[in-house]
Amino acid sequence: MPSLETLKQSVSGIVIAREDDDYPAARDNLIWNSRKPERFPDAIVGATSVKDVQATVRFAHRHGLKVTARGGGHHWSGVALQEGIVIDLSALNHVKIDPVARIAETGPAVTNRDLARSLSEHGLAFPVGHCPTVPLSGYLLGGGFGWNAGTWGIACFSVESVDVVMADGELIRASLAENPEVFWAARGAGPAFFGVVVGYRLRLQRLPRAITTSTWTYALTDIAKIERWISTTLPVLPRNVEFTVMMSSAPPAIARRAPKVATAVATVFADSVEEARTVLGKIASGAPDGAIVTDLNLPTPFDALFDMIGASFPEHRRYAADTYWSASRAGDFLEELASRVQQAPSPASLGIGCILPPPVPGEPGLPDAAFSMFAPVFGCSYAIWEDPAADDVNLRWLRDTGEKVAPLTVGHYLGEADLDNPSRTPRSFSPAAWNRLKQLQVTYDPNGTFRKPQ
Repeated sequence: MPSLETLKQSVSGIVIAREDDDYPAARDNLIWNSRKPERFPDAIVGATSVKDVQATVRFAHRHGLKVTARGGGHHWSGVALQEGIVIDLSALNHVKIDPVARIAETGPAVTNRDLARSLSEHGLAFPVGHCPTVPLSGYLLGGGFGWNAGTWGIACFSVESVDVVMADGELIRASLAENPEVFWAARGAGPAFFGVVVGYRLRLQRLPRAITTSTWTYALTDIAKIERWISTTLPVLPRNVEFTVMMSSAPPAIARRAPKVATAVATVFADSVEEARTVLGKIASGAPDGAIVTDLNLPTPFDALFDMIGASFPEHRRYAADTYWSASRAGDFLEELASRVQQAPSPASLGIGCILPPPVPGEPGLPDAAFSMFAPVFGCSYAIWEDPAADDVNLRWLRDTGEKVAPLTVGHYLGEADLDNPSRTPRSFSPAAWNRLKQLQVTYDPNGTFRKPQ
């Protein structure tokens, strides 16, 4: 490892070396998950400016070191913690909004909740991710499967341009018109991206004024009739409805009636209370008998949606996750996922299934970008536990779940996939996109400065 003195003199942010007293705490803080990978960077740089990022990348490039950018450290696989130099971008969290043009310029580390709050002051919105504390950095690089995707689409396709520090330390802007190959990769390449995104320019939406949610909780053994209800209802609903099912242990109040439950959650991104009640009433009219608990027509602005999601993912837990895109019959996929949740060794573990609205006839498919893996049914499995001694059994459950649903899947969503499994990264892209991405890595990062082990 070369001396870090030159680097320390080149940046305004703090540089922490492996031998420093504060290194263990700084290393742990890179990852939100309490389950930390056994990887130890030579240095951690807390960037306070774009110039700090450039200086760090130039130093690494000159000395043949790997570089990893860390936005919030939320990816369940801990990809922000790698060997070499980790650049902590958490201070780059500015938000500048032009409400007339409906454009926001942001740093990579602004979180979903903070961006949504800032935009709401202007009556605007963006397809932010479901988890409140995840920043834009990893979320948008991985594609961004967020709120109201039926209407707003995948979030990376609302990115107008990105500012990127390349492998030689040069700062460039990439868009459809400028450096288009870099822009192609920035929309979906995730950890395989060959640069550090230090700024986003985002195209905004008008904020729905009456976001409203209804929920129905059933025994998990009712998953088949829940799937039939969702599948038959979606085609007659507007596209601003998000209809998912969460499979989990029952809360204590109803655990005697069903130890495992499936909660159907329907959220409509409506512009009026009347619209919301009409749409949710249509959904409720088809709800199967036997719901243990129902909560209807709850006002759920973004802060409330974030609180609902955040409650299922408490801090100071050990996590592992995997994702699945399925083109098989939705019932087959959801029933298999439900059977795996029934067998989860930790009561905190859960699964999520989402059947997407049918495509609009005549509309084109996904824009040409690295984000290229998509299917009509989406699922996630989350292993959540506390005791480090239970790592093996919980990781085995997660990976066994992946094997069980594999015949029903066509690929994975990079943003939450189990990237410790070497098959997950390439299967998060179409074959053509994966081959193109590998070629672009060689072109723009020939020395492998940003390349992660596969």
